[in-house]
Amino acid sequence: MASVSSSSAPNLMELANLISRSVPILQDESSKPAHDDARGNVIEACRRMLALVTKPAEMLKEMALIDRQNLASLQVINHYQIASIVPPNGKISMPELADKCGLPLEILCRILRQAMTYGAFSEPEPGWIAQTGVSREIPPLSPLLMYQLDVCLPSMVRLLDWLKDANREQKCAYQIAHNTKDTWWSYASKRPELIENYGKYMALITSGGAHDVSYVLKGFAWEKLGKAVVVDVGGADGFVGIHLAEEYPNLVVIVEDNIKLKDSADDNIPHHLKSQVVFLPHSFFKPQSTLSRQADVFLLRHILHDWNDKDCRAILQALAASMKPGASILVAEQILQSPGTVSWQRERVMRALDMQMMIQFGSKERTYEDWGTLFMSVDPPLEIVGCVHPDGSADSFMELKKRS
Repeated sequence: MASVSSSSAPNLMELANLISRSVPILQDESSKPAHDDARGNVIEACRRMLALVTKPAEMLKEMALIDRQNLASLQVINHYQIASIVPPNGKISMPELADKCGLPLEILCRILRQAMTYGAFSEPEPGWIAQTGVSREIPPLSPLLMYQLDVCLPSMVRLLDWLKDANREQKCAYQIAHNTKDTWWSYASKRPELIENYGKYMALITSGGAHDVSYVLKGFAWEKLGKAVVVDVGGADGFVGIHLAEEYPNLVVIVEDNIKLKDSADDNIPHHLKSQVVFLPHSFFKPQSTLSRQADVFLLRHILHDWNDKDCRAILQALAASMKPGASILVAEQILQSPGTVSWQRERVMRALDMQMMIQFGSKERTYEDWGTLFMSVDPPLEIVGCVHPDGSADSFMELKKRS
């Protein structure tokens, strides 16, 4: 079924017809791929239809006047764990809820009634609060919400200040917002709870959707390795390594990351995989250990886009110096596409991620040409010998080898 591309300019009737064709498929869940395609078509067509019928001034005013308030109320709800206090299937009075979460009654009422406008909670009778499908999703998404709303949102509002600083004394807007000279990584490394929460955040955004960890299995011919060692560089608490080891029993996976993630990783790795998946504290700016130098593949998944070109070269240089003959580096990252060449929704996500990289890390998303130039700037140069983009994945998997 045809989808809506970013470069096309469909009219209302075309969008309505696409929705009409997609809905019967969406209601039939017998074919998951067709169901997923139909769901994507409906979402994209509805968004484009809304954009067509909304006047430009209305759209801009809604962004400035309403969208930011949605984030403010959601931040409060997540911080005070309000969605965990409201009974899953019953209801609770506003005064009791205010007492349990420690907020003034009047302020709580105002915040929750604003949140109800985007579907979080309901008021089945005056003064009583009940759950909705939206509010029930807040607790499991808490690590993601905490990182985006408590860490990234303050950085976003300081982007203009960073741009106005002609000398760019600070690396990114994050440092201005949080009054620090540390990068996010060095700041968080001093605070174990932030590192642990970030690991949970990464696990969340790679569970389902275009960044699902299952695409790692499709992006490289792991089965051809036979008995092999894979080093998951910056692998958090091992969620990717566990996935690989479950699927390919011949692989030994070494998960490398901050030492403060060791306890979380040790708890996360299933007992039956303890001999197959091992956590090893390591900084990817430093040379690899003797054990890790035995790797057949070094996996860098969602690592390099967090760093500027200079830092990326240092990371890749440390790996290149540690690679045994025939070893590969597998880089799993988004490849930035030219405007208008992908679906509207993918374009929105791509550009939003690129903005987040600039604001939070002083880094960026990269085009295929950008990646190739970066890899070849390492000594010895690394060249792309294969690139796989699994259907439905936001990431491409670029295999690198030392240039002979």
